[in-house]
Amino acid sequence: MPEISMAGGFVNETQIFKSIALSNFDGKPYVKSITMARSPLTAAMKSLYFCELAEKRRLPRDFANKYGNSPEKFFIATEDLRAQYGDKIGTEITWPAVGVYSYLTERIGLGLKQLLAGTRKFKLDLINRSDIAALNKLASEVTGIPMLHEIEADLFEEILAS
Repeated sequence: MPEISMAGGFVNETQIFKSIALSNFDGKPYVKSITMARSPLTAAMKSLYFCELAEKRRLPRDFANKYGNSPEKFFIATEDLRAQYGDKIGTEITWPAVGVYSYLTERIGLGLKQLLAGTRKFKLDLINRSDIAALNKLASEVTGIPMLHEIEADLFEEILAS
């Protein structure tokens, strides 16, 4: 089977994790990348929107109080990017680009790291079908993945019996 890229409505790290895990039949996942469109575009558009509001000094009060009143303050990755790229941030590297970068690294990247830590596997190519469970009988039948209550059922019985 060739290496593939999955696409179609991916917006969060759990979907990416499941897609890669589902594709791992023999020790290596066939899904090598996830193609995303809507959510990074939304991050760019919302970033631009909030930058425009900040420029006009019309940010919602709650937002400004919580995150700051300028892009330098409300983008979480600004400090790291400024250390790496200096004054290019906000000019050559636009604020919407910083917003997309923040979404991909701070939301998706950090979320994937947390999921990998939860499975005690610290590389994406190590996750496999045993790291996920089916929530209904049809999903289990179609994918061959056991339902949640079937995973380590013997271990649960042993614990309950002792």
